[in-house]
Amino acid sequence: MADKRSVVVPVVKARRVAINPDPRGDAQLTFETPGDADVVLILPMAALAELEALLARASVELAQHQTKQ
Repeated sequence: MADKRSVVVPVVKARRVAINPDPRGDAQLTFETPGDADVVLILPMAALAELEALLARASVELAQHQTKQ
């Protein structure tokens, strides 16, 4: 997978998350970009769970670097 190219897309904001009620269904995440088109990601539930775990770890990491008030 290291040989795959990456596509970098600046995101202005997360616009929408749609979750399929079927546990085997997909989640659709829509992001607004500064360009002419938005980005829509279709994630199977396993990938959505992995994304949630990554975001939780990022949140913990960020909290550790914040100054205590």
